[in-house]
Amino acid sequence: MTDYERQIELEISMAGLGAERFQSAFNKNMEAGRGTSTAAGNTLVKNAVRPLSDAITHFVEGIYAGKVGRRATAAILIHELDINAVSLVVTRVILNKLLSKKKVAFTMLALQVANAVEDEARFTSFERDAGPLFKTIERKAEGEGADIGHKRRVLTYAMGKYDIPWDRWGRTDKLQLGWKMIELFCDVTGLAEVVQGAQSADKHSSADQYLVQLTEKCAKWVEASALKGTELAQFFMPTVIPPKPWEGLSGGGYWSNAIRPLSLVKRARKEHRELLKTADLSVVYKGLNAIQNTAWQINPQVLAVMREYISLGSTYAGLVPLEDIPLPNKPHDIDTNEQAAKEWRWAARDIHNDNYQRKLARKGQCDLMELVKRFEHEPRIYFPHNVDFRGRAYPIPNLLHPQGTDVVKGLLRFADGVPLGDDGARWLMIHGANCYGVDKVSFDDRVKWVRDHTQLILWSAEDPIANRWWTEADSPWCFLAFCFEFRDGMIANGKGEEFVSRIPVALDGSCNGLQHFSAMLRDTIGGKAVNLTNSPTPQDIYQRVADVATAKLRLIASTVAMDDPLQKKDAPTPHDKKRWAEGWVYFGLNRKLTKRPVMVLPYGGTPRSCYQYVGEAVAERIKGGQDHNFGDELKKATGYLSSTVWDSIGDVVVAARQAMEWLQHVSRQMSKANRPLIWKTPSGFIAYQDIRDMRCRRVKTKLHGKVIYPKLYDETDNINGAKQATSVSPNFVHSYDAAAMFLTLAMLVDAGVTSFAMIHDSYGTHAGRATWLANALRQAFVTMYQGDALSDFLSMMDTDDLEIKPRPPMGDLDITEVLNAAYFFA
Repeated sequence: MTDYERQIELEISMAGLGAERFQSAFNKNMEAGRGTSTAAGNTLVKNAVRPLSDAITHFVEGIYAGKVGRRATAAILIHELDINAVSLVVTRVILNKLLSKKKVAFTMLALQVANAVEDEARFTSFERDAGPLFKTIERKAEGEGADIGHKRRVLTYAMGKYDIPWDRWGRTDKLQLGWKMIELFCDVTGLAEVVQGAQSADKHSSADQYLVQLTEKCAKWVEASALKGTELAQFFMPTVIPPKPWEGLSGGGYWSNAIRPLSLVKRARKEHRELLKTADLSVVYKGLNAIQNTAWQINPQVLAVMREYISLGSTYAGLVPLEDIPLPNKPHDIDTNEQAAKEWRWAARDIHNDNYQRKLARKGQCDLMELVKRFEHEPRIYFPHNVDFRGRAYPIPNLLHPQGTDVVKGLLRFADGVPLGDDGARWLMIHGANCYGVDKVSFDDRVKWVRDHTQLILWSAEDPIANRWWTEADSPWCFLAFCFEFRDGMIANGKGEEFVSRIPVALDGSCNGLQHFSAMLRDTIGGKAVNLTNSPTPQDIYQRVADVATAKLRLIASTVAMDDPLQKKDAPTPHDKKRWAEGWVYFGLNRKLTKRPVMVLPYGGTPRSCYQYVGEAVAERIKGGQDHNFGDELKKATGYLSSTVWDSIGDVVVAARQAMEWLQHVSRQMSKANRPLIWKTPSGFIAYQDIRDMRCRRVKTKLHGKVIYPKLYDETDNINGAKQATSVSPNFVHSYDAAAMFLTLAMLVDAGVTSFAMIHDSYGTHAGRATWLANALRQAFVTMYQGDALSDFLSMMDTDDLEIKPRPPMGDLDITEVLNAAYFFA
């Protein structure tokens, strides 16, 4: 069998595996009474809820208007409830039951429907009579990840504990309610029908027994929907021959008709596709084909160690525990000690949630290892890629690909090796230090670190089971791959330059989003902080922000606090700020505390997100034993600290804030005119952002939380100005990091490089080609920013009739300094 024939066979199996997985999940949900959680069931809910809501409203209003006779019991029970919520609850109960069974006894289903509606009424009463308590319990249950059944039990228990009255509905009343709801559902949706046993789908039913079942039309639709789902479901895997090249807007990646044709741009709008037809995408095609033409193979040394660790049930190096966390022992007085019982139940709930997450992680790990087993003996495997609406490249295969976690990346190496050459050994050692986490020092110090730890590296390679030092690395599996490569290179005995290396050596951007914004506006201060200029050691912007914030706090702490005659009520006083500043200086600010607020800034960071991330970092240090002297003022003091950090970010990253605000201004003006955002990137790709308002209705049930009516969850013709504005900054900068990557790839392809490990702001190739990569990515970046990126942003958009402010002024950064900036990508 030829490799091409094996590939076609593989693609047929992909379609079959996808269908098998879809059908298994579909059947499991149906049988478990969760049919409405499937795509087919959700569609039925969409189409049923609105007409049923209208029918119930008409029924209740008719009863109370005296038009239909005396006040029916069913109407009395529900007339004070949110009819939209009642409709949703009724629809879900009926469909979940009917989708799991061919037929359901009419009376039994009526009681189940009524019980669910009573829950809605009971918890509505709870919220009305004890709102703060209800919200506290609901919020805690949500935070603990409790499922609906657990929420119901907790809320019911709380009503009893706190003497919140509820007169339970009688069985006869509930039957009348349930019968009426089923009758209305059948009448207005056409999805179900009530039949006598002899007419039902169950031949063994009694002739005088009334049953509810899906209508024939509905049952056939569900069956057809499941069949269509199996046809569309595909589990994408690597290929064993080079993927089909991208030459147009569809049809790249896979070769056979077994796989439906893939689009170059995932989920692109029709308008976007039309624009792309006019674009010169030659650079994008060249780069994307270079990525997916890179030949890989499973690293047998790393795989052997991983299998051994998994078989031992090890949790080292990010592996998933094979055993669940045991539940705590029940208190001996659980039946009489209410507080102890409550604490045990919540502790058990936490463990159940943790074990559920472990179960999912174990399944993912098991699926990965099964996939690896399928390809471990292939000499060459490839990963088809396509792009998103911003032009960012992503692998199409599931689970196993070069953009995966450390576990996945550690398992992959290039199929083709390249000799280390003159400086490959140095780059290999720098890569090893980076993987371990020694990446904030100079290149010379990273090389020195490897040499100082040579014996530990060799021991890790010789016996990684007994010598577990390598598991302490930031990226342990990639570091283990380095240990093997370093060991094998040393065995070359003086022929290190000739040693053929296969592992990818990655060069990572330094807070890449801020690098792009600083370059756009030639920001000298921000550019220096993110290594756009040369320096003997790498600049650490996170520590820089921490230092600036500390200086501000020291100044406040050393200043005499004076009363402010204009002091606002509830605002921190100068005395508060001085006290808190002293406390934070004592506590100490480090780079970890400022990292996330700085890192997310170009991707939509706000004062609120800064407060969240600073608070989490503070809580983590306190949990780890860090002392503080804020007492019960910790929350307010953290708010003061986060505002100080936010201001300090603005001092260090000047241009990024200005560029983001201007982009948002343009977006708002375009949205007022109901126009999408369209811009061309330096690679020739056209990005398209068009977030529409959604026509929807929200229904809040007291048990199920907020639910959006899918029936009405449709796009309008109106642009959503708020979402457009918050999204434009991250999408614009992501489109430019994608362009930088494609321009880099084009240069390297022309130079003859054939192996690439590319992840947005982390570029990888062989150690023997790392210098080529370092030079190319700098040249590409400088070429991109020779012009005026923000002015170019407007070039494809109709803004002549809009009041667009001038873009922020340029600074005096010489962009060509990037060419000599050693730690730009490091």
